[in-house]
Amino acid sequence: MKKIAFTLYALFSVVYTAYSFATEPAAQPSNMQFASIKAYGMVMSFTTATADGYLVLKSDKAITDIPVDGIIYEKGQGLSSCKVMYVGANNIHSVREILEGSEYHFKVFAYNGTGNQINYLQTSPLSDSVMSAPSDAGTYYNTIDSSSGNFIADLHTLINSHTMNTYTPGYANTMVPVLYERDTTNGQTVVNCEYSNETTIYTPPFSFVTQQYNREHTLCKSWMQTAALYGAGNLINYPEGADYFNLLLTRATPNQVRSNHPEGIVVNVSSTYGESKFGTDNNGNPVFEPKDNRKGDAARAMMYEMICYDGLNGGWGLNELLTEAINQDQNILKLWNQQDPPDKFERTKNEYISSLQHNRNPFIDHPAWATCINFDSIIKTSFCGAISGIKDDRLNVGVNIYPNPSNEKLTIDLMDTEFNEGEISVLNIYGAEVFKSQMRNMKREINTENFETGNYLLKISANGKSAFGRFLIIH
Repeated sequence: MKKIAFTLYALFSVVYTAYSFATEPAAQPSNMQFASIKAYGMVMSFTTATADGYLVLKSDKAITDIPVDGIIYEKGQGLSSCKVMYVGANNIHSVREILEGSEYHFKVFAYNGTGNQINYLQTSPLSDSVMSAPSDAGTYYNTIDSSSGNFIADLHTLINSHTMNTYTPGYANTMVPVLYERDTTNGQTVVNCEYSNETTIYTPPFSFVTQQYNREHTLCKSWMQTAALYGAGNLINYPEGADYFNLLLTRATPNQVRSNHPEGIVVNVSSTYGESKFGTDNNGNPVFEPKDNRKGDAARAMMYEMICYDGLNGGWGLNELLTEAINQDQNILKLWNQQDPPDKFERTKNEYISSLQHNRNPFIDHPAWATCINFDSIIKTSFCGAISGIKDDRLNVGVNIYPNPSNEKLTIDLMDTEFNEGEISVLNIYGAEVFKSQMRNMKREINTENFETGNYLLKISANGKSAFGRFLIIH
């Protein structure tokens, strides 16, 4: 008898609960449109239906989730195939968490009611997709010829002309919400330290003091020539100290550990913070090593800063800058530039900063240009010129080179007999010839144990033709 009574009670509860939902909307919204499509964001809108509100889902892949009646979803909530972008009555939305040249999918479900009475129209949601704008320099570099003797001067003139944005509060009000913040639940947002990858969750607005973050000067303020003129602490009021291309978003702790030391490969570890390390390199110099997928970003930030401000109160080569700049190994910067090429985030960042400063980081748009410059003294190397048109870092058709990167030996394997008996030349980043020999047969090994870590150029000449290729030595 008790069992029958419990069953009837349960059945009644289910029926009561089912009928307690709000009335389902009769139609979905319509006419989804996109405007102001940028590499870093866009505006999405739609025509409303007769409904209390809308559940907006967003993903970089096809959305398969369907909302469940009675379930309350939150902005920032991750579902199996998407993320909740918005819940509410508005029909115009600024879309962030966008990367350049990527496809994004959206679905909008109308609903009525609130709380556990919420009722979604689950069929035929409003759906569409859109491509974000790709990273595109357009005609920006049309006046730059990497083979020209004036290459560095022309590049400096091009990027030095830009609009200064404020270090405080500008960076927190622009860079953080557009590029770094991601929505999560409970009305909060999340950012990650670019040095350590530590995740920080907080209730907006972002505060450098409250969240204990810094705008890290990748090329340190104390290194800058104008630090002696204005004082390092005051440089945030000048273009060279407030340039967004030189600033990374980092937790205060790894930034303080880095201090004004060079960035490099830590061989003897003194301390770690997340994915970052501090210690000494193979020469015994104190160096800081950021996480792997920001090493190239840091290198290209330093390269930009040196070219952009060279000549401001003196030369901006590593051997000309102040304090510990002389210990910054340019080979490490060039190594990281190759190992960690610009990814979608860095290219998106380039586009956004360009919209604010009206200049670009050429080493994000053209990473290979790093080999054209000796950053110790800001002079042109011989790595450009005749080979400036080669975009593939591998050798031309007819020759294979491996392993690349190399450690103890490099193998050159001819795929075309026309290079047999060819002359081999290896040049370092300064354009100096460090090895020269003959092929003599279809395969040749070069001992690279005594080569310094860094980028090199291999040239093989035979029968009036030449093949070029870049390779990397890592010890």
